[in-house]
This record gives sequence, structure tokens and C-alpha cells, in this order.
Amino acid sequence: MHVKSNAIEQARITLEGAWDGRLPVCPERISVQTTIVLHRNGQESEHRVLMKGWSDEDLNGDSGFAEFRDQDAGQPFWCVYNIHERPDRQRFTQAHEFGHVVLGHVIDGNKPKRDSNFNAKGDLDEIAANTFAAELLMPEDLVRDFSKRITDLNALAMKFRVSPSAMKTRLKALRII
Repeated sequence: MHVKSNAIEQARITLEGAWDGRLPVCPERISVQTTIVLHRNGQESEHRVLMKGWSDEDLNGDSGFAEFRDQDAGQPFWCVYNIHERPDRQRFTQAHEFGHVVLGHVIDGNKPKRDSNFNAKGDLDEIAANTFAAELLMPEDLVRDFSKRITDLNALAMKFRVSPSAMKTRLKALRII
């Protein structure tokens, strides 16, 4: 599926440009070190992504959202995550919402991408953002390498600081299990 292969490629490019190579991958740190190029009215401008934690109440129970805020000229790309969720869930939300920005889903004129859960249900943008997040947090080459040495699912998930269910989904997607 082209949507997934593009998301994987963009996650790898992002990691190559902004990741220090240490686990766990920190989506917040990567987002700060990544420049998003915005093309508008024949002009090109570079922007950083604002990654912010909000309360469950402020998010109305959602996990997070990504959006373009035209009024915030310096940082128009926002990724917001729920600070009341488990740390592994927060990290996946950060990577997922950042994926929406990197993949161009969050642009001027588009509605914000809000996530109450990560069940893509056929939405190609959500499938792509999930795929981006999985590759960003659990790079394929490292998952393949560590899964040969760490056979316990929970220990492997802990190594990457993701949930056991996220790791199991990743291992299945890579056809390791």
C-alpha cells in the first residue's frame, strides 16, 4: 500500500535528520529538531512544530490532535497530546500527531486531525500517521535486531518504551511473529 510505504519513508528520513540513535526514540526532541517547509502564495517558509501536553479535560477525552494555526505565524504546526494518558500512550500520540504534520495532513484550510483513538477505520490519513508513528518509535532495523535477542514481548516493548500491544502489532506488521 502506497500510503504506508510513503509514511515509512518519511519516518526514516525524519529519523535520519533528527535522531541521535539512542533508544527510546523521543518524538518531542525529534519534532523540535525537524523543520517543516510551508509553501504558500509562491513563498516558502520554514517552521518548527509546537509539541504540547494538555489535560484530559482540555482535550475532551481525546488522545490528541494536530493542526495548522494560521494565526501562529512562528509556529503554525501544533501537535497536542493528553498528559493524563500512560507515558507509552503519550509517546505514541506525539509520534502519531507529528506524523500528520510531516505527511502534510495538517495544512492551511484542512480541519484539525483529532484522535479519540487510533483505530484508522479506513481513513488513509490515520493509517499513514499510525504507520509513521510505528516506524519512528520502533525503527524496523532495530526491531528486527533486538527481537532476535529479546524474545519476551514485554521486555522488547520496554526497550522501545511502547506498549506491549503496540510492539505486538509492529512485530506482526514486520512478519516477525
